[in-house]
Amino acid sequence: MNTTIKILERFVFAQDSVISALSGVACVGDDVYFVGDNLPYLLRINRTQNMADATVFEKIPLFDPSEQIPLSALSKEQKPDFEALTSISWNGQSQLLVVGSGSTENRKRALLYNPANDQVRTFLDAVDYDFLQHQVELTGGADLNIEAICSDHRYFYIFQRGNINLHHGVLVFDLIKIQAGKSLENALIHSLKLSLAELDGSASGISDACFLADKNLIVATAAVEQTLNTYDDGAVLGSFILVFSPDGKALVTHLIQDAKGQTLPIKVEGITWLESRSDGEVFLLVTDSDGGDSEILKVLLSNAALGKS
Repeated sequence: MNTTIKILERFVFAQDSVISALSGVACVGDDVYFVGDNLPYLLRINRTQNMADATVFEKIPLFDPSEQIPLSALSKEQKPDFEALTSISWNGQSQLLVVGSGSTENRKRALLYNPANDQVRTFLDAVDYDFLQHQVELTGGADLNIEAICSDHRYFYIFQRGNINLHHGVLVFDLIKIQAGKSLENALIHSLKLSLAELDGSASGISDACFLADKNLIVATAAVEQTLNTYDDGAVLGSFILVFSPDGKALVTHLIQDAKGQTLPIKVEGITWLESRSDGEVFLLVTDSDGGDSEILKVLLSNAALGKS
């Protein structure tokens, strides 16, 4: 039995629910925000509300009404493929950064949402994505496929899902320079290359990350999906929770299992820190079942699971 990771709550949403293909989760104040890779909006819920009730989630449009994009799930060809969501400090305010994967032309868009006034602005455009595509330290020469971002409010991390060529690259940027209007190229500090676990001989790929500032750790998720490219889906074998130092050193790796120690065949796509407890840290995870049900899991990582006594 896995005693280092404990699933506290698990909410399952049918594929025809407003909560679809969840790919990211983040908190700002008392509110929790979710994004799906096929959704043109954020979902918001107060942490005191019942997450099992899909009707209490509020839709927040991410696109200008002039683009005439409906507030509903989009097709695989149309979707913006928002694969990453994180809270960042922007000009002294906590804002949300929503990032597309960049795997096709219509997926080269990253947006900054300000919860204080519901304003949305462009954070990255096609020029920025082209810069990222040509960073071999990030992609290893494969097609760009951004799956995770995180920030400690000074540095900004962009993660490539490296399951295709086993190159798990990360670029680290100076967030202050980006806020000052510098390009990604001029804000780039250095790159990292992560080492990830395999499951039954299949490679995993980073699916999300969050920065645990109090402990100076990056807590990430990696999913194991049997696919040969950045576009098509494949069979899901399971997911890991991983702990890294800020310089990319792998500290701890945990396979997500049920209470009986059986591997859960779920595709975890998002993670965010929720609260501290005396026995560890509580995180929210979200899953994307590629046309099936989506889930939200509340998970306790013990202090030992984080590599701390």
